[in-house]
Amino acid sequence: MSLPVIRTDRLLMRPFAAADIRDAWSYRGLEEVTTWTGAWLSSYEQWEQRATSTLDSLLAIERDGRLVGDLKFARQDGWGQAGSDPAAVRGAEVEIGWTIDPAHAGRGYATEAARALIAHAFGTPSVRRVVAYAFADNAPSIRIMRKLGMREEARTREDSFHATRGWIDGVAYAMLRSEWEATRPV
Repeated sequence: MSLPVIRTDRLLMRPFAAADIRDAWSYRGLEEVTTWTGAWLSSYEQWEQRATSTLDSLLAIERDGRLVGDLKFARQDGWGQAGSDPAAVRGAEVEIGWTIDPAHAGRGYATEAARALIAHAFGTPSVRRVVAYAFADNAPSIRIMRKLGMREEARTREDSFHATRGWIDGVAYAMLRSEWEATRPV
């Protein structure tokens, strides 16, 4: 699944480009942001290296032509028992995630963008599950997951090593295609 271009009433989500890396550092380099992301970033060079290596799974979020955040959209194989049909699990899951510039937080952009990503993912027949992960203390992301209709699947004890907090708990939220179909507007 190539990265989509998705429009909502307020937002444009498009493949993140190398030219976006410098602009995204304006929020990715903030401690209040890096505290909750999967990589503690202490320099622009670290961010540039990370962003460059993950360009194939990043989307830019724009509002009126301005970068307001970015999204993770990574299609992956589901788990399958050895000896089962490998085609059944190929590309069956999509992991999503979001990072919003704090200057644009509280406006529903992450929820709107993630909801559009879920609809896009389930628009692909072989995708059967969408998942998102967070540190268990990341209350804003957990609120978004719940607003999206995702349910908590796992709460793990001290499984995530945080650069400044040490070992902390993590959570996984997910939604199955059948759950999405049961709740989406017709």
